[in-house]
Amino acid sequence: MKEKEKRIIEAAMSLFAKKGVTSTSIQDIVNECGISKGAFYLYFKSKDALLLETFKYHFELIHSKMQSVREENLEPRALLIKQLSCQFSEINKHKDFIIMQMRENAVPNNPSVAAFIQKMNAEASLLVKNGLASIYGDSINPFIWDMTAILQGMIHSYLKYIIFDKAELDFEALSVFLVNRIDDMVSGLIRSDEKPILSGNELTLFSPCSGISKEDLLDAISHYKEKVSGDLLVTLEVLESEIQDQEPRTAVIQGMLANLSQDSALSDLKESIAYYFQIK
Repeated sequence: MKEKEKRIIEAAMSLFAKKGVTSTSIQDIVNECGISKGAFYLYFKSKDALLLETFKYHFELIHSKMQSVREENLEPRALLIKQLSCQFSEINKHKDFIIMQMRENAVPNNPSVAAFIQKMNAEASLLVKNGLASIYGDSINPFIWDMTAILQGMIHSYLKYIIFDKAELDFEALSVFLVNRIDDMVSGLIRSDEKPILSGNELTLFSPCSGISKEDLLDAISHYKEKVSGDLLVTLEVLESEIQDQEPRTAVIQGMLANLSQDSALSDLKESIAYYFQIK
């Protein structure tokens, strides 16, 4: 991302949080950045397009922090606790921006933002689901989606206190507390004769790939091309070319996806492309 583009996004986030999206004009944003409207339109075709980019930028801040946690090679329980703590901390830093979203009900008025929010929520749920599966293994399989929903519900409840009541909580202690409560529930479910409420049929509800578009894939590839080199860069360029083609060759895409396995940081991109082209 170019420095001027980043400056516009950060200025917009600040103004949206203070004044709201509706009350913030493009002129307000360019004044805040010290640039001309012409320079603004070099990067964003409208305020709605910029709004979507602020959500993507906010998500990327959290995603990059989570990725750095994953790279610490912690054991599963410690990893989930640290990921939850990181999530609480990062959301707390930008709570004014989140309050704006809820106050203005910005999501339904912008379908692109609504789709992206759905994708973010799905990825957060999938992170929790994978974390629980890593900790409890096969014993939790029948209840994995129920436990995911329960833990997500607890997370959202505490986030309300953090965001709206400005509660000053110890995020690490809170994360340990939540995982301990999941221990209690998993233990009880294993002893019980209850049947799960949610099943594998609900998988699509949690899939970050549902509703993904060709444009989303190309945006993601463009993002990752700035971070890799060598064979991986060539692989991304081939994928980009195939996806842009009117008749993409599935066999070529499948071969390129195998190359992406070299870097775990590209696993989300690999999954999204495979989902879009229905490649097993």
